[in-house]
Amino acid sequence: MKLYMAPMEGLTGYIYRQAFGRYFGGADKVFTPFIAAEGSRSMKNKEIKDIAPENNKGLYTVPQIISNNADNFVRFARLIENRGYEEININLGCPSGTVVSKGKGSGMLGDTDKLDSFLDKVYGALPDMKVSVKTRIGLKDPEECMKILKVYNRYPIHELIVHPRIREDVYKGSPRMEYFSYIYENSLNPVCYNGDIKNVADYEEITEKYHKLQAVMIGRGLIRNPAILKSISSHESGPEYVVDKQTLRMFHDDIYNAYKSYLEQEKIILFKMKEIWCFMIDLFADNEKYFKMLKKSDNLRNYNIFVNKIFYEADLNP
Repeated sequence: MKLYMAPMEGLTGYIYRQAFGRYFGGADKVFTPFIAAEGSRSMKNKEIKDIAPENNKGLYTVPQIISNNADNFVRFARLIENRGYEEININLGCPSGTVVSKGKGSGMLGDTDKLDSFLDKVYGALPDMKVSVKTRIGLKDPEECMKILKVYNRYPIHELIVHPRIREDVYKGSPRMEYFSYIYENSLNPVCYNGDIKNVADYEEITEKYHKLQAVMIGRGLIRNPAILKSISSHESGPEYVVDKQTLRMFHDDIYNAYKSYLEQEKIILFKMKEIWCFMIDLFADNEKYFKMLKKSDNLRNYNIFVNKIFYEADLNP
């Protein structure tokens, strides 16, 4: 079973990915946050830096592109290919309101004719690249997955990565597993599962039920516990790896110091680190009072007090 790191906008940029690889690892592939292929613009410096080979050493990195225009998508795919990449991913799953309102991400799932035309042009123009798709099961109704899958089955999708929620679910409620089962059983392309895997037990529940899965992708569960892929791999071959506070602290400090050297504005550094902690704090027992400290940290001095306190005082959840 292959294990993937999901793309998460604002969270899994190259600084996070590199620290993850140094301290934990276990990912067969890591996917970049999406690159928006729009109009006649070139890639932004931030995007170029995120996929630069020197910033992705030791990781099998798959750049992700979001667009509803096939010509723009292909143009960006070629720019990425010129940087040494053989595989790219199409974002058809982002549920963000600003993205969906422009008919991108999961916003493309509501019109299967347009989706079909888009994929026809993309796959026709990129026969020499591995092109995977990350998708939801529909825009407004999970029954849409049946029409959507008919479209996907017309193309040589390298991997079909399925998050079994509709756009309107965002990340609420439980994944709609009966619809994932339909896709799993009827897809003509390899299927990867993505959604709500927080620990080894969640992973085992999915892989035992869907034993022919090619891969599993983990997003929020990995930000919560960056050791989860290592824990899954070790559990399958022997004693399960359990993260310790010392390694977690070194991992945190690596990311924090990289952001401090890269970003000039203190509030942006704070925002990025707080985003990570919104997930990772769940690893710590009795974390409510520490979360209050985190929210009140309005400068790096107070943030450092919070970090020192939680790592010194709090135990990790079992």
